[in-house]
Amino acid sequence: MPREITVTATGDSLISRRMPEYRDAEYQQMLQLIRSADVAFTNTEIVMSNFEGSPVVDSGGGNISTDPRMAADIRRMGFNLTAFANNHTLNYGEHGCLETLRVLRENDFAVAGAGKHLAEARRPAYLDTASGRVGLMGCASTFGAGQHAGEQRPDVSGRPGVNPQRYDRLFVVDQEHYDAIKRVAEKTGAEKWRQWRVDMGFGQPPKRDGELVLADRSFIVGDEFDIRTEPHEKDLAGNTKSVSDAASVSHLTIASIHAHEPKNEMWEAADFIPEFARACIDAGADMVVGHGPHMLRGLEIYKGKPIFYSLGNFIFQHETVQHMPADDYTSLAVDPSASAVELFQHVSANGTRSFVSKDPYWETVLPMVKFVDGELSEIKLHPLSLGPGQPIPDRGVPRMATPDHGQKILEWMAELSKPYGTDITIDRATGIVKL
Repeated sequence: MPREITVTATGDSLISRRMPEYRDAEYQQMLQLIRSADVAFTNTEIVMSNFEGSPVVDSGGGNISTDPRMAADIRRMGFNLTAFANNHTLNYGEHGCLETLRVLRENDFAVAGAGKHLAEARRPAYLDTASGRVGLMGCASTFGAGQHAGEQRPDVSGRPGVNPQRYDRLFVVDQEHYDAIKRVAEKTGAEKWRQWRVDMGFGQPPKRDGELVLADRSFIVGDEFDIRTEPHEKDLAGNTKSVSDAASVSHLTIASIHAHEPKNEMWEAADFIPEFARACIDAGADMVVGHGPHMLRGLEIYKGKPIFYSLGNFIFQHETVQHMPADDYTSLAVDPSASAVELFQHVSANGTRSFVSKDPYWETVLPMVKFVDGELSEIKLHPLSLGPGQPIPDRGVPRMATPDHGQKILEWMAELSKPYGTDITIDRATGIVKL
């Protein structure tokens, strides 16, 4: 008999309140799809420590935590595979990170992407299903300073944190502006002190010939102004090794990356992300799932394998996080006597800016991806709505989109995927990917 494995995947589950079994047809239809898959992946983007632990300064947009019972709610929806590598993983310090991993595993999730040291964070997670064994490597390029997991040594312990996929950012300018930046570096003394750090052994020289560093920014000369990004070589080697290991002992291997970084628009992935994703496929991954920008990005079929550059939001309940620490009030310039509700009202200017004011943050697709004997056989895309424009109690919960809204979502997904040569047709509110 041919081995068939059906995978569904979502982007970010930022869940801050209970998810009951809603009885409406749109919600139930979505659950039926999720539960019909052998493998159902979501990205856990909230700390499940009930606000226990120490909030960090570099919070990635706000320190968010929730009741550990939310893990059971997501599991009950049908999800069995998750990544916990993102810019909120360390929101409540090492305790919050490790406690969330414990809670997820206690609720029978296979979870990858974070750990008590780098080896654990980078290690694949495995999900054994009746249809086959699935391996997952999870990582993030978006996280706060010092929040990536540290390596173990024989004499010193590692550091809990995220499995990193860092990147180098290069600002491309013409010769005239390069020369001007060089003069600034020299005249202000910035270049002298940068070189002093190198001479003292505390800094590193530029990686490339002609690379100029000023204020921790790297500049090179090019034909057109641009911001170019390249994957951090050591992280890429480690993560593709993890993918290769998983592929050696699994019927199917998935790579997950949390990456906010854009190219020219937020819905366009920065240069290093396709390079990373394709390297994962080359190393043995059968599917790459991206998330992070809180909106959809395109789909690429590379060597017969799907790369979802971002599946956007799945559950998005940042407005109902119950408590926020003092540092977030300071960074957001909110009166410290305000409640968490008032803080989020300030962020959105009472619904006129930020996530609340832009529909793409509340629209996504639920892919159903079928593999037969390890080969991609079918991809169907089902449009979901998280309730843009709805009151806060109704917003952030996913449901099957109405036919008109679903058509709009699928048309946008098709447009996003065109630059990758991917053809998506729409048939009765379902996106069909041409393979």
